[in-house]
Amino acid sequence: MEPLTDKFGRIRNERHVCGPRGCRALLLSAFLKATPFALIAALLLAADLGRAHAQELLLSPPSGGATEASPIAGPSVMPPVVTAPPFATPQAPTATKADDFAGMADAGLAELPADDFLPPSPPAPPKPAFDAGYDNGIFLKLRKGNDSFELKTNLRSQFRIVTFRRDVESWTDNAGVVRPVQNRQIFELERARLVLSGHAFTPKLRYFMQLDGDTDSRHVVALLDGWFAWRFSDAFEMQFGKRKVPGTRNWMLGAFDTRLADRPFANEFFRPSRTTGIWFVGDPSEKTHYELMIGQGYNTEGLTPSEMGDDFAVAGTSWWDAVGNYGPNRPCDFEIHDELAVRLGSSWVTSQEGTPGRQLEEADFLRLTDGTRLTDPNALAPGATVQSFDVSLLAVDVAFKYRGWSANAEYFWRSVTDLKANLPVPSVGLQHGFYVEGGFFVLPKQFELNSQFAAVYGKYGSTTSFATGFSYYPRKTQNLKLTIDATMIDGSPVNSTGSDILVGDSGVLIRTQFQALF
Repeated sequence: MEPLTDKFGRIRNERHVCGPRGCRALLLSAFLKATPFALIAALLLAADLGRAHAQELLLSPPSGGATEASPIAGPSVMPPVVTAPPFATPQAPTATKADDFAGMADAGLAELPADDFLPPSPPAPPKPAFDAGYDNGIFLKLRKGNDSFELKTNLRSQFRIVTFRRDVESWTDNAGVVRPVQNRQIFELERARLVLSGHAFTPKLRYFMQLDGDTDSRHVVALLDGWFAWRFSDAFEMQFGKRKVPGTRNWMLGAFDTRLADRPFANEFFRPSRTTGIWFVGDPSEKTHYELMIGQGYNTEGLTPSEMGDDFAVAGTSWWDAVGNYGPNRPCDFEIHDELAVRLGSSWVTSQEGTPGRQLEEADFLRLTDGTRLTDPNALAPGATVQSFDVSLLAVDVAFKYRGWSANAEYFWRSVTDLKANLPVPSVGLQHGFYVEGGFFVLPKQFELNSQFAAVYGKYGSTTSFATGFSYYPRKTQNLKLTIDATMIDGSPVNSTGSDILVGDSGVLIRTQFQALF
């Protein structure tokens, strides 16, 4: 074996001591000169084991080698080359790997990019073609090529025991008709609903359908909501079909999210209903939301085209989280906010109802503040029957949540103008009213106390109500809820079977309701 020489051809002194990096380069140079066939074998082995094995083979010091030159007299002797077996597990990098790589750089052997020493990333697992389960509803998901489909099914039910005890035996409307007020005690399945929702082909194409049946509407199951939508972005979506007219905040709240067993009577008096049309919906930011609608009318629920006029209604609603993150639309602080959250909002509707010269059911929803239906004969004047009118509604609302405490309020103004009748009639005047309600969780997410005050004012009379009650969540979730409340009212101007407050009611209403969502 040839003795090691320096760059001038001189034999190295046996007492020469070099630094770690230089000596490693020196040993590697001697190794390459002494064992060319071993190097070839190592390179072939590295090709079989891949880059990761090659990295460990080239960067790790030879087995049995020294990190510095030995001070033994005479020519330096290289240790024998030890090659790894073909399937040996490469050793983990040592703390001196940086120095080893630097020595290779000095020898001109480190030419591969750093990324070439990293193992390849494992491929992403393929998405399953089929998935099913429960996530706040029973869901089914399918994938076929680039298409995806999702169907979620929900069942919702409200069972009530209703007791009403009257203070009066009758009431007289503005036309002079005397109408009876009845005591009531009933079992009632108020809402039994099947909800289907999801998307088709792409998450941008969404759909929603809700079927509803109850025992106070002749036990008939009907299409309550049904629409499909194209979602351009979070800030803009177009919906086509049938759904709520966005007229008041409490109306836009789901019937299963109300603070008491149902909505306040003031909201029921002013709110619109459902119609068919086009909606524009979006969240421009995390703190804002809007909805705009062009629809068939203020209240066309259950009507056929022959029972409606040919003028459209326009409506809109929006809200803004002025302080904090208000969260879900439900008014109760079920989430138990650690920081104050305040939401401000407004809603509006304008529509022309009915057709001059024709008596249409489309216009039958609106009542005077004493409960008289506006389109009844003699409602405004003897012998006169209103056939059409313009109606505009404006509502503003505010709500807060904080550490289990919550409150929400809404004020309404409704004007009824441009009355068309077979005889001259006086004006309806401005109708206005409000509700305010609040509560707190005595036991977080389990037991809550609530109260409510509501009022309606107008040219033909005024009414107030006060309600109080509690809600109990046995599973500490929104899925199961027991509510018991009592309402005192002094002459209802609205006929609302959903809230069990009927026109003319004056007395005490007690509702016990158990609701389930799954």
